[in-house]
Amino acid sequence: MPLLRLILSDLHLGAGSGHGVPNVLEDFAHDERFSELLAHYQEASGDDDEIELILNGDIFDLLKIKIDGVWPLEITNEIATEKLRQCLEGHPVFVHSLREFLKGPNRRIVFIPGNHDLDMVMSGPQQLLRRYLGLSDAPERLRFITRSDTYYLPEGIQIRHGHQLERIHRVDYENLTHTRKDGAEVLSLPWGSLWILEVMNPAKEERSYIDRILPLGRFLSAALLFDTRFVVRFLWNSTVYFLKHRIFRIRAWRDRIRGFRRILREDIIALGGFDEAAARALKQVRGVHTLVVGHSHGPRFRMYADNKLLVNTGTWMKMINLDLRYLGQDSGLTYATISYDEQGSPITHLRRWYGTQQPSELVPHAD
Repeated sequence: MPLLRLILSDLHLGAGSGHGVPNVLEDFAHDERFSELLAHYQEASGDDDEIELILNGDIFDLLKIKIDGVWPLEITNEIATEKLRQCLEGHPVFVHSLREFLKGPNRRIVFIPGNHDLDMVMSGPQQLLRRYLGLSDAPERLRFITRSDTYYLPEGIQIRHGHQLERIHRVDYENLTHTRKDGAEVLSLPWGSLWILEVMNPAKEERSYIDRILPLGRFLSAALLFDTRFVVRFLWNSTVYFLKHRIFRIRAWRDRIRGFRRILREDIIALGGFDEAAARALKQVRGVHTLVVGHSHGPRFRMYADNKLLVNTGTWMKMINLDLRYLGQDSGLTYATISYDEQGSPITHLRRWYGTQQPSELVPHAD
């Protein structure tokens, strides 16, 4: 039977917004359009065809969810479960659309946790999502990728969220949790996630758009003229946080101070090179002709000279792009599809969702 794979990333569902009461930490406003997308492919495929929905990281923005009025820095299984519950309760249409999708035969979901929903590697959130989707008796219909950041397809395709390509968001998959002195198991967050919790989130409450602007450095440079006090405070907080968590809290802090320039280059300056890092990762892996990523929020569709294809599914957040190459670009409701010809060879496309009147169009080249 024919197989279709749908790949989406970086939806960033938060706790939702009340009627007429905006939530500055909520960045997903497309529940209905997401539901339309799944319904469209359900109808187009029919009951005999297989559909695999691959949710490639940062589907939930659990870093923005507060518990008792604060962003918790130590994530236990119970805290992770409560954060996910708030997201699911805040987006009932999204949950309903997934439930309806899974009612069809030959339908399954693969969930790859990203750096904003790393909590999904823990058992509590996994069980809660299965319960909300009515999968308590069919756990095989929802699979979580937790042993690495990569979902390997047998036909030479890798699907990665992409956070492992940036040092500040990189995690050790052999040690995803650690045990506190009180015996509680706690998620081992990368320092980039801690920076989001302690620096970026408070800044977003003041300027809700700050994490929706690309590239951030260009915005901060310009905003020094127009919003000087805020930018200086943001840069100061970021600098102090970097020194505190990357230099002086390391056990071998003398060696870290000596290697300060290298750390600065790897952790900070390299932030603008995600596309290049993804291209290097694709070229270095043997037997892989296609790499699908997300994370950077920039949709890309690039074929290289060696016939290797790099696809970035972008985001469903409304982005503001200050890069002169993409000035003002709204990244749109982009996603990827993988279908198969009669010989079983995969065909990968980047698409933009327009709704049921004009479901989608091919994006032949997006760089």
